[in-house]
Parts: sequence; structure tokens; C-alpha cells
Amino acid sequence: MFALFHERRHCVLMARTTGVLSSEDIDTHDRVVLRFLAGKEDVRAIYDLSRVETLAIPASKIAQRGQRPAIVTGQRIVVSSSTGGAEFVRIIADEQRTAGLAEPIVVPTLEQAYARMGLDKDAVFEPVDA
Repeated sequence: MFALFHERRHCVLMARTTGVLSSEDIDTHDRVVLRFLAGKEDVRAIYDLSRVETLAIPASKIAQRGQRPAIVTGQRIVVSSSTGGAEFVRIIADEQRTAGLAEPIVVPTLEQAYARMGLDKDAVFEPVDA
């Protein structure tokens, strides 16, 4: 399941996927984030994949996605543990590195992502309509 949230004070988007990470989730992400970013600048993003259990996307599709520039051009941090999201992150980072694109920062916990973004415990993420 894919959900998107926005923290206004620090202009941080958080995309969270739980359970199965699917091709449909990627398509939804792209559509919703592009719509959200219209007219906005200096947006940063946290991609929380720490609760992904299963990856249901062909490696070739992940590789194709990784060869394209990121939709969010500001700082990107990915939270990935040893669950299903780790393989997705590895392929994306490898492809972006190979293509000469900026790789996301990868951290193992959401707390570390917050710290890297300069967010405090009072950060409020509000849902963004899909």
C-alpha cells in the first residue's frame, strides 16, 4: 500500500509503502508526486520502505526507473531495512550511480531520516490525496 504525506514547515514529502511494493505503487507515486510538485520548489523527500515485505516489480522495470532522473530534485533519503525494500533500493541506487545521477541517501531507520532532514519530534506529516 502506498501513501504520501507532507510536512509543511520543512517542505518534506514522505512516501510510505507497506506490505507489497508493486509496479502500481510506482505508477501511483509518480502521478501523485508530479501533481503535488506542480509550482513548488525546494521540496525534499523521505521514502519509507522499512515496512515493505515483498517486492512485486520486475528487476528490469526497477532498473529502467533508476536510469531516469528523480522526480524530487531536492535531498532524498530512503529508509530501508533488510526486508523487501532493500533490493529495490539497491537496484535504483546502482542504476542512478551508473547513469551519473544523484543517488538517494539510504538509512536503516526513520529516526535517522528525520535527523538527516533536520526534522524534530514535533514534525507533522499530513496526508496528500492520491
